[in-house]
Amino acid sequence: MTSIVSYAQGQALQVLSFEVGAQTYCVPVSAVREIRGVTPPTPLPDAPPFVRGVINLRGQVMPVIDLSQRLGKGVAIDGERQVIIVVENQNDVAGMLVDAVCDSFIVESDQINPPPSLGDGEDSPLVSAVITSGEGSMTILLAVSRILPERPVEALAA
Repeated sequence: MTSIVSYAQGQALQVLSFEVGAQTYCVPVSAVREIRGVTPPTPLPDAPPFVRGVINLRGQVMPVIDLSQRLGKGVAIDGERQVIIVVENQNDVAGMLVDAVCDSFIVESDQINPPPSLGDGEDSPLVSAVITSGEGSMTILLAVSRILPERPVEALAA
């Protein structure tokens, strides 16, 4: 597995699953701070296209990421089941705009598979693992650290 995996190899993992378009994805529950209703974000100039803007979460300003656009599926279509999943990675906090939350469940270690190579020895930078189930379905475990917008090196030094 790659270094972006946010769980211990060989151990079960609790995940939160959600829908983006017709696909189901998940993130480790340990990375989820909360799930909240959609708040219209304030747009930021020069932000990456997948950043809808920022919202104020109890005094902390954080970006809202259109996960559909971040995953290359186009801009998310507003819907009544849409929510923002607030995730943390070290000191970074961001909201992921998703179409709907599905479930929280425990995945056994034998169901967690490394992501397939995409050619030239490269893994998908946003995929941490592929979770398989007995019914033959697959859920993509996203790498929270790679979903969040990257901070410029100068900002990290400040």
